[in-house]
Amino acid sequence: MPRVAGVWHRTDTNWWMVTLAGKKVKLLRGDATEANRELAQEKWVELRKTLRERPESATATVADVIDAFLEWSQRHLAADTYRIHRYYCESLNDWCGDVLASAVKPLHVTGWIGRMMDPKRLLEQPGARVWGETTAYNGRRVAFRVMNWAKDEGMLAANPLAGMKRPKPTTRRRAMTPDEFSKLHKGAAPEFADLLFALYETGARPKEMRELRWEDVHGDRVVLAKHKTAKATGEPRVITLGDGMVKMLKRRRKARGEGHVFLNLKGKPWTMNAVRLQMRTLRAKLGLAPDLCAYLARHGFGTRAILQGVDPLSVAKLMGHSSLEMVNSVYVHLSGEHKHLKDAVNKINSKKR
Repeated sequence: MPRVAGVWHRTDTNWWMVTLAGKKVKLLRGDATEANRELAQEKWVELRKTLRERPESATATVADVIDAFLEWSQRHLAADTYRIHRYYCESLNDWCGDVLASAVKPLHVTGWIGRMMDPKRLLEQPGARVWGETTAYNGRRVAFRVMNWAKDEGMLAANPLAGMKRPKPTTRRRAMTPDEFSKLHKGAAPEFADLLFALYETGARPKEMRELRWEDVHGDRVVLAKHKTAKATGEPRVITLGDGMVKMLKRRRKARGEGHVFLNLKGKPWTMNAVRLQMRTLRAKLGLAPDLCAYLARHGFGTRAILQGVDPLSVAKLMGHSSLEMVNSVYVHLSGEHKHLKDAVNKINSKKR
């Protein structure tokens, strides 16, 4: 495993060093004391700043590019997006931060992803998070985006990860059951219970409900100008609200009719991480399956719709899909129940011969 990008002490020469582009660079001469470590760290920060100011430098490393990208990400992107970028970037930096940015290869990313997905890592780091397919996919996406951003900003002549394969994870073939939802809804605090209800009743993506604002709510509809499939459809995302949702939103609007519709226990908009933590707490408290997450409420909606005989085109429209692919490949099969197909066969064969 590559040396973690950071200062280190060389005992034989009594120098504080840093490994930069595969070369050992002297920062400060002195004993291995905490005070000298802090001084060496300051020297390292100054050196990295200099490299960022002259990005054309042949010695710019992955760590330099990551630092510049995260600064840009924090200034220009949503807090949730920045937090996600930081998580993956810090992990990637630990793995190959000292590699020349122009020399980084898909092999570096493959090694990093393999390491993070390896259960044996728990033996060295008890309590560490072992990545699954989706997390690994997101890691590859972020690594690619960092290098592509560096190319667009002129830090690199080209994206060294261009052409890197980024296989999509297997879609979760699992839906939140009515029984699971009932237990979650009863066990959750009121603010989170309302958010869960909205996800279960509308089939909306968790992000759509977390970021929903009152100006987007129009009677029995939610109209979102910005959404996941906006480029594909060229239309706003319309979420149709049932009677239960309309009633719940009227209650919430009386309490607070401006800003975000759903607020957490601290009166702040829900973040992805806050939702994840709430679900983890509820799973442990209620003894629910470890794979149960908020997104499965959306899958539950799609599955119930198919089982109730709603045509695939209407399901796709209700859930904001740009095609029937997701409906046909996932929701029709999710529950493992094909009663609607059996009913269709019986209907076809019901005519008396």
